Amino acid sequence: MASDTELWRGTDYGWWLAADTSGAVGASLIAFAVPLMMLATTGSSAAATTTESICVVVQTVLGLAGGVIQDRYDRRTLMLIWGASGVVLSAVAAAAVMLFDNAPKTSGHGVNGANAPAFGGPYAHVLPIALLCIVVLFSVRDGLLENTSNAMLRGVVPDEQLPHAMALNDARDSTVTLVGGPLGGLLMTVGHAVPFLTSAVLSVLGMVSAWRIRRYWKRATVSDSGRPGNVDTGSEVGAVSDADDADDSAPRWRDALDGMIWLLRDRFQRHLIIAAAMVTGASNAFLLLTALDISQGGSQLISAGSINAASAVGMLLGALMASQLVNRVPGGVLVGVMFVLLAVGFTGAALVPSMVGKAIFVACSVLALPAGNAVLGGLSNTLVGKDKLGRVGAGSMVLQYGAYGVAVALAGWGMQTIGYGPTCLILAAVLVAAALYALTMRSLVTLPTPDHWAEHIQRWGIAQF
Repeated sequence: MASDTELWRGTDYGWWLAADTSGAVGASLIAFAVPLMMLATTGSSAAATTTESICVVVQTVLGLAGGVIQDRYDRRTLMLIWGASGVVLSAVAAAAVMLFDNAPKTSGHGVNGANAPAFGGPYAHVLPIALLCIVVLFSVRDGLLENTSNAMLRGVVPDEQLPHAMALNDARDSTVTLVGGPLGGLLMTVGHAVPFLTSAVLSVLGMVSAWRIRRYWKRATVSDSGRPGNVDTGSEVGAVSDADDADDSAPRWRDALDGMIWLLRDRFQRHLIIAAAMVTGASNAFLLLTALDISQGGSQLISAGSINAASAVGMLLGALMASQLVNRVPGGVLVGVMFVLLAVGFTGAALVPSMVGKAIFVACSVLALPAGNAVLGGLSNTLVGKDKLGRVGAGSMVLQYGAYGVAVALAGWGMQTIGYGPTCLILAAVLVAAALYALTMRSLVTLPTPDHWAEHIQRWGIAQF
């Protein structure tokens, strides 16, 4: 595997990571603040989770169009647009919160007398509607542009460095999750608009970092026919003449479903994406319900992010080992362990009554997730052409985020009707089913180390796109 020096100095991965991280932290702050604000202003956990579900639906549906856009237009330019739109929307959200929330900041009491966000004033009842409208606009933007950085990564990092880069990304994601919840709670105690203002600043930093990316893959032509057209270049954006591509540059919207069709048509990809969707939906719904339960139960806002922080600690520990494990341990073993630990860990978290016990189980459940993600992400990137990564990423997002949207909506109603504990047990059962489903696939559990992937792909007839 290439050394860290080759990754950081030989590519623009550092600038890419800075841009992607700025967006991830900003999104984390908003994702933490909005459900708690909805819960505090409406007193309904179903309202909070339904808002999240609506946003997921909007984002996943528009993600199909986003995949085409990301494959047709310069990805660095799209990252700049994504950052600029983040500045505008975050500023509008902050203004709306300041306008409609005139509660005294010293009251400190929300629903059920808890130390949740305090909202009041003559226009406080308008705030849930305003927040819903704003986060839907965020979802429109994210559906069209958020996956751009992921599609761009393979064009920034050579294929042989992808597993290592993805392991570093998991470490970054873990750190963001670790600090996102407590930081979001801390910022909300300063002022309800502060998380949105912070997100606006982070969007500016993301734009600056994206602008500094120079060495990356870009399309020379936009035709998907057999004509030459895709090149790797370190030149500046705009090296391709618009006149040369004038006839072909318009997005072909009929191609929007290509990525999802490919994921569902091939047996290997179909089996894997179904298991991944089950894990994504159930695990994230579990974490969201737990944060809402803590907030509703009278705990401090900062504590509401403790379960996410526990998962981040486990992910961070796993990420420290992932880059070494990926090249030494067969990929099928790492992926199998990942699914088993997720099932066992979340089941334990559902059964243990104490929050400390839940946090320990959740931390242990995700230890193998960075290594498993590095294996599956690296393999997927080698199967997909660079000019099709946007559509495949969009198809994956539709299926996984769609599962999350359904899971979080049902879980919210379940929490309100049968209670938090029984709902979490049902979510844990879904994770057990996902593990059993994944482990029945021999082409997955027999996956070797990356240096033997080519032979494995040929042996099992795994489709390429």
